[in-house]
Amino acid sequence: MTLKILLKRIPIFAALSDSAIETVASGLKTRTLQRGEVLFHLGDVGDEMIIVRKGSIAIYMPNNDQPQDGQILRIFHSGEILGEMAVIDRQPRSASARAETRAVIATLDLETFKNLIQNHTEVALGIMSGLSGKIRYNTDFIGEIGQWIQKLAEGNYQGIKTPSELKDTSLSALAADFVRMTTQVRAREEKLQQEVAQLRIEIDETKRRQEVSQITESDYYIGLKEKLKALREEEDEIASPQGSAMDLIYQKIQKGTSKKDQT
Repeated sequence: MTLKILLKRIPIFAALSDSAIETVASGLKTRTLQRGEVLFHLGDVGDEMIIVRKGSIAIYMPNNDQPQDGQILRIFHSGEILGEMAVIDRQPRSASARAETRAVIATLDLETFKNLIQNHTEVALGIMSGLSGKIRYNTDFIGEIGQWIQKLAEGNYQGIKTPSELKDTSLSALAADFVRMTTQVRAREEKLQQEVAQLRIEIDETKRRQEVSQITESDYYIGLKEKLKALREEEDEIASPQGSAMDLIYQKIQKGTSKKDQT
């Protein structure tokens, strides 16, 4: 597809005459990006608007230790425009951009952009319409993320959409990372539940041992052990036949009972 045909398919240029399209096309500079190549970084000065001719460009929030990597916010495909906001307000780039695939882009520098808006009001109106669409997109985007976060907080893991359920490729990329994060959170939660269950078992076992210890260390239990020991010693001394030990136990108990009755 030629650059002129591509420009005609882009909403902000669609109303331009053929001669105006020719003027825009002549002011564009074409570049080729390899997969993973960074187009601009967060904080860079925005001095050009970018048109994607081929491939895809990802807008992402860079990691501190690896600026070329980060969470994808949106993916732009052939015929889409990015970077126009920075050209309009002259503020630093609010995110980074990299080629998700081998890509061909066309850039429109600041001076050419200004002249285009001044000489063609329809372009200015198209830019305004495009920005309005991006605001709506961002609102829907944030709303979707908010629902995912709420479901995650409620433990409703089944309610979080998977990438295959989303038509928007940008949301799909984010959903893939979100599902991975949800899986990790769920795994940690299940592990914690197992650890809590194990801790309860250990607490119950410790409590049982403490109760047994209280019984075995009581004066009553110690006295009972001493009496049993004495009975065994008496049984050994008299070498009584089998069954006499029980008789001795019975007699001792009877003597103890008689003494209590006398008192």
